[in-house]
Formats: sequence, C-alpha cells, structure tokens
Amino acid sequence: MALFMGIIPISSCVDQCNGPCGCYPVYENQDFSITTFSSETLFRADRNFIVDPNRYYFHQTLYKAFWVSGLRELTENKTNQSPSLFSQGAFACSPASSFSVESLKSIRLINKKSVRVNESEILQDGDVINDKFIITLNFQMERKIEEFLKTNHRFQKNERLYLKFSSKPDSNIEIMFDIEIEVDNGTVYFFNNETMKINGG
Repeated sequence: MALFMGIIPISSCVDQCNGPCGCYPVYENQDFSITTFSSETLFRADRNFIVDPNRYYFHQTLYKAFWVSGLRELTENKTNQSPSLFSQGAFACSPASSFSVESLKSIRLINKKSVRVNESEILQDGDVINDKFIITLNFQMERKIEEFLKTNHRFQKNERLYLKFSSKPDSNIEIMFDIEIEVDNGTVYFFNNETMKINGG
C-alpha cells in the first residue's frame, strides 16, 4: 500500500537551493489596479462598530471609512527571465504587501445640506468641507487631508482610510456630503449623499 505524506509542494521553491533566496521560496510581488471603492459609517470604541442609523454619536468616535473593494491583480509575464532579474524587485524572499499601482491624488468633501454646527460654524450647501475633517489610517496618527495627500498614498488590500468630523456641535446634527476620490490616473470615484449623525454632547 502506497503511503502519501500530507506535504504540499511550493511551486515557487528554488531547485537545488541555488536561487536568489537559497533554499527558501521566492515570492512574486503582486500589485493591483483599483476598480472600485466602498464606504461605511462606523463608530470606534475598543474596536469598530457599524452605526445605528437612528442614533447620534460623539464626534470624536464617529468615522466615515473608505477602502478598495474591487481590484485587478497585475501579474507580469516572467517566462524565460533569468534569476538575475530578481534584483530588479520583481520577486522577494518573504511575502510582501500588495499595493495599488495608483496613488491617491485628491479627496473632495462637498456639503449637501446647510447646517449650523455651533456658534462659530455653519456649513453651507455646496461648500467644500475638507478642512472640517481629519484623516487617519490607525486611529493614532491623525492628519489634515491636504497633508495626507502629499504622501502620494498607495492603497493596500483590506486597508481602510477613516475620515472624522473635527468640530464639536452644540446640538445634535446630521451632516450630508458627497465624497470624490481621485487617483493619479485621472479616475474619480463618487459617493453621493453620505451622512453622519453627530450628537451635541
């Protein structure tokens, strides 16, 4: 009776241990192209929670998140390439993070409904309200949107960017706005009539 061990071969292993990674697997870096974004509203406690649409939330815990939800893998044809091309960055000796080939060019937040925030702030219909928000990747480092855009950010798979309204209202308000996300190939992605309910506490 033949006995088969439960060993799955790794196709990227280098024969005879004479490849660029020695006896270890060679991983191909697979970047991707963005096809769609998605968004959601959530509040942050010890972790992320989807909001109750009937409730108002403290402005410091309420976020509008967006992320790459549709992508196309980009795999280059490596046929007949010599191992010396490893040094050009097409391969790696450990799994690398995948990034979008597109970088973030601009974000525009356009107010859709006039609302009084507090004694010193009123949002008018049609205003670009980027300066009323901050952006974060990890809830620890927060930046102004215009500062973040200077980083030419490339998106990773399953990575979310979070927008937070920075002003404290003096009563419960609902803000409504459009989001325009432009990447450096000129493609613009739209989210219309996004809302956030913020309490005045």
